[in-house]
Amino acid sequence: MSTVAERCWASMPRLTARDAHRVDYRHVVDTLLRKPGGFRDYRYRDDLFPTTVFRRAWEALEARLPPRRADLAYLRVLKLAATTLEVDVERALADALAAGAPWDDRTVAARVRPAVASPPALATGAVDLTAYDALLGDPPEADDAAA
Repeated sequence: MSTVAERCWASMPRLTARDAHRVDYRHVVDTLLRKPGGFRDYRYRDDLFPTTVFRRAWEALEARLPPRRADLAYLRVLKLAATTLEVDVERALADALAAGAPWDDRTVAARVRPAVASPPALATGAVDLTAYDALLGDPPEADDAAA
């Protein structure tokens, strides 16, 4: 358990069984993206499905795409879950699975990160500082300050 300011921000269950393991996908997704072929034979692959929706999504990709493309698309979805909110990615995956239409990692990313409209252009004019100078009044004479 780690604490910051006496608040628990992370806890890990103690694994006491022989050969017990727990892999957090957030820690390995970048490495697996560099070598997506390693995902299919990864020893701890089952730990890379945070929920059943993620597992169903990978199975749907695997059924529809060639193996390397399916693995890469799923790893990109995992990367999206690691860098945004996992629950938002899960919701987008559930919607895509329910729709039954073909989808991929870009479709999920578009649902999680909708296109943001560019901010409106603001007109800027020249700044006139004479009004501020008038607030200060006349500067004191140099001769008065010396006396």
